[in-house]
Order: sequence, then structure tokens, then C-alpha cells
Amino acid sequence: MPRSREQNEKIREEAKTKILQKSVAFFAKNGVEGTKISGLTKGIGISQGALYVYYNTKEEVYDAVVEFAKEKIASEELLSIEEKDVPAVRKLRYVSDYILKKLSEEKSFCSYLLLALKDRAEGRSSDEDALFLMMKNIIKEGQKDGSFAKGNTEKTADYFLSVLYIFCVKEINDPSCVLLTSSELERVVRG
Repeated sequence: MPRSREQNEKIREEAKTKILQKSVAFFAKNGVEGTKISGLTKGIGISQGALYVYYNTKEEVYDAVVEFAKEKIASEELLSIEEKDVPAVRKLRYVSDYILKKLSEEKSFCSYLLLALKDRAEGRSSDEDALFLMMKNIIKEGQKDGSFAKGNTEKTADYFLSVLYIFCVKEINDPSCVLLTSSELERVVRG
């Protein structure tokens, strides 16, 4: 019996998701510039033809992988921290603890975080990024109540995220590097 249109679409979406999941670590390590389609397909275990069924170029795959990574990072659990009825300093600790726990427990989280922050670290990201907006709002709240250092809120949020980005670059290239502590990560915000 032939598959229905819905079944075909479901199979297509599952295949695309598998490609994205497998491509995250590859692009995190090599970047878009250091990636050749032949290396990517070999690295993720599919044929070039199969990849081209879903994507036209490696840049298209990369853009989809970055969006996929941003969705993975900006989980409801993480973003809900901003809405907690606690002081900003407590929210900052919750964010730090959450991210550092994920980094220590989930090998893929570092790759997701690196890709989610890459455009921002290289000055190509908009200010609509969910993780950036959450951090900016928490920092603004902490500056208002006096628990965080005064200064440009956007720059401070960028500094905080940049520390995470640099750690992920180090971790991907040298897995023996030591994970930050929450206090070390928060230093850039608290002053």
C-alpha cells in the first residue's frame, strides 16, 4: 500500500532532523568554511545525493543546523528562568548552573551552544536571539536593583555569552579543558 502524503512528509522531516542532528558536531568543529560536502556526508554517514534531496548547498545545511542549534539551546526550561519570581542575581545563578550542567552532562550541548552563539560572537547576529534577550533582561533587572555592575546591558550580555562561546571552542578542540564554575561565568556580569 502506498504511503499517504502525511506519512511521506513525516518521513522527510525525520530524515532532515537526523541530518541536522548528525551535522551539528561536524559544523561546530569545522565551521562552514572548513567543510566540504564530501567530508560532511562521509562524517554523518549519508550519500551526497541523499543530502541534496533536502538541501541545495552546504550553506543551506549550515543555516538549518544553526537554527536547529538555537532551538535546542533556547529550551522552555532555560528561557523560563527569566520569569521566575526571584532576584536577578538568583536568575543569573540558575542560568549559569543550567548551562554548565548541560555542558557537563550532554556531549552535544557544547556543539549546539557554539553554533547558536557563533553568529553573535562574529557580529552577524540580530538582537532578537532568545538567549541574548533573556540575558539582557536579567542583566537589566540586576543593574536596576544594584546587584550587577553598571554599564551597557547589551555589551554585558554579549560578554557573558562570549565567555560561553570561547569555552565551547576550547572544549571542542581540547576535550580535556576544565569546565568553568558558575561564579567564574557570572563574574563578567556581577563585576
